Amino acid sequence: MSITATTENPIHVALKSSNGNYVACTSDVNTLQATSESIGPDENFEMIFDQEDKIISLKASNGKYVSNQKNGELPLAAVSSSIGATEKFRVASSGGKLSNLFASNNKYVQVTKANAQLQSLGNSSDADTFEIVRLSESGSPMEEPPQSTSAPRVRAMAAMDAPAPDAFTVCFAGTGCTRDEGEVTRPESNKDIYVPETGYIPIRIHKDITGDLRATTPSVTVRGVGENDWAVPRDNSEPLVLNGPLNAWSSLKSYSAYYSGGNQYSRVTQLDGFSAPALALHGANLAAASGKNTFNFIGHSRGAVEAIMAAWFIYFFGSDNVKNTPINIFAIDPVPGTGEWWNIFTQLPPNVTNYVGVYAWDMCIMPADKPFQAVVPRPNGRMTGKTNDASVYNAWWPNPWKYMADNYYLTDPLKVGNDPQPTNYELFACRGRHSTVAGNYTADGAYDPANVSDNVAPVPELIYKMARGYLTKWGTTFPTASTAQQRVLALRQHIGTYHREFDAMGGGETRTSALTGRPYVRRLSSIYGINPFNNYYMDNVVGDPPYKMVYPVTSERKDAGWVKWQFL
Repeated sequence: MSITATTENPIHVALKSSNGNYVACTSDVNTLQATSESIGPDENFEMIFDQEDKIISLKASNGKYVSNQKNGELPLAAVSSSIGATEKFRVASSGGKLSNLFASNNKYVQVTKANAQLQSLGNSSDADTFEIVRLSESGSPMEEPPQSTSAPRVRAMAAMDAPAPDAFTVCFAGTGCTRDEGEVTRPESNKDIYVPETGYIPIRIHKDITGDLRATTPSVTVRGVGENDWAVPRDNSEPLVLNGPLNAWSSLKSYSAYYSGGNQYSRVTQLDGFSAPALALHGANLAAASGKNTFNFIGHSRGAVEAIMAAWFIYFFGSDNVKNTPINIFAIDPVPGTGEWWNIFTQLPPNVTNYVGVYAWDMCIMPADKPFQAVVPRPNGRMTGKTNDASVYNAWWPNPWKYMADNYYLTDPLKVGNDPQPTNYELFACRGRHSTVAGNYTADGAYDPANVSDNVAPVPELIYKMARGYLTKWGTTFPTASTAQQRVLALRQHIGTYHREFDAMGGGETRTSALTGRPYVRRLSSIYGINPFNNYYMDNVVGDPPYKMVYPVTSERKDAGWVKWQFL
């Protein structure tokens, strides 16, 4: 149960923005602006703590509380006489002494370029960072916080000063991709189809973290479905870790053993995807064996689906000190295929703390793109304020592990409804095709390096920057800076300006559904079962794109789902 914020025992702080200036609130304006070079009365704020989840409120020198005015439509301003929902901010660690501020409208606080005002406008990749500088009663910075006998104050400061998560990162490659995909050329895939700054994103992320493609800590890669580990040698894979530390059911281990070691290159397996659970169990065991207190998963295609399954395996098969380890998932166009869809990937288990899904808009030419129908997993109880415990479902039929999450069936995020928005659950629509969002920058999303296009490159660069940003927020450490140098806003503007190639990828600029079955609209699903026609039209569920953004939408678009999407 959350404890209501009070004004007892506040601490005095100043906020130093990433632009190098301190945040001020002048009595004549009351809006917050990062414009001061030094700390004075206008830069002194009282910080009041809610007792859970790093929730704070700020009281300015004018005696008013800082409010997220009109839920982000106006800049932050010290105008409220009391603390309500719009006066509460979540503090999220951004590494070292830096923090992000997350406001009541589920947006991050940014410093606007026009006048350095603070406003809650951004996602995590756009968020500004703030150093929270502890002040004495006189308003000068303190070297060390004083000891206090006030238990609430001590607990709140301990939460603020808690070390960053000690994270282990698992990078799941997509179907047919090696553990050096995008870094080494192989017969089926020329590395030159990938943007040099991003490579194949899940693999490049691992390389960014470790500096070595074959490293296994603090991150590790998992090969793709129907593929071997490395481009060279071409015909061999390392055995999968199946026998612990997770206490997996014998049925799952015996099923997975078929896909462990030897030559795993198989076109048939790439089509049916049957090896995905084995690779998910392997990744889950590697995470459980790491001893870390946070698991971060990033994956593309079936690799993203494996990330969801791996989280379930950890929850159901992990020891008491492992099963509830926080898991964060960055999913790049998760695609299970057209076979049976199981609840162990159509919904998120209770141990998933954050889910970010990026979905390609232009993967929609039917029937060719039907196998690329994407899954949008149902948010868990933690995210929706509902019961967050799952009991295992023991099925008597073969391969019972497929059905073990069938007792945990939550709200469909793609249906029309009025439920409150889930927390720490973000869905993004992005221009491009299934391969484009993972690093490929050919004009048609195919595999000919002679067809690469600088106008397509901003999509992979944007997703790569997002992946690094979210993983950093979740505790992954990157020793080197991002190789994609353009700012997020510039990349998004480029995508919106040079959109014709993306239109062509999806069948043309106009996507009218005069033809039966709306063949130029992508399909998404969140529905368990064996019927591949249990799906939604993507332009229905995501709602209307902002008028400034170039997303071809059919005239038949209707009935947006209850979860609000963001457009990149």
